Amino acid sequence: MADLKPPEVEKARLHFDIYDFEGESKVDYVNLGDLLRSLDLRPTQAMIEKGGGTKKKGEKTMSFEEFLPIYSQIKKEKEVGAFEDFMEGLKVYDKLENGTMLAGELAHVLLSLGEKLNDPEVEDIMKACAGQEDEDGFIKYEAFIRNVMAGPFPEEAK
Repeated sequence: MADLKPPEVEKARLHFDIYDFEGESKVDYVNLGDLLRSLDLRPTQAMIEKGGGTKKKGEKTMSFEEFLPIYSQIKKEKEVGAFEDFMEGLKVYDKLENGTMLAGELAHVLLSLGEKLNDPEVEDIMKACAGQEDEDGFIKYEAFIRNVMAGPFPEEAK
């Protein structure tokens, strides 16, 4: 791809090869989202589906040459939210105006708004990112947002 620099193509090749579980220079489209996230992108489910991502393993596979235009396109997308956007969205639930919200309300938001998560996903993200609730059931939402945006391996982002 003309818009990808050689180091980006090389990094994409390395990550693509990691997701080539069969050693056939092919990656299952069910792994498209994980592959893109491993490349420090934050695609939405809609972006993954638009790129051809599937829900079932074995439906179709892609070659590296087929992956590069998808990677290039999603790399250009600006649809992902910024820290300030998330802060503004959660301030609505900050009834005490002290940077906290009820953990239950946050779980409800994750279950019902935007790209809805299921119960196990909400439990996982709350456990990993929300921190300790206070005695009244409140959490600091700024810390939650920072933890989510740091990704699954924040120590590698430094």
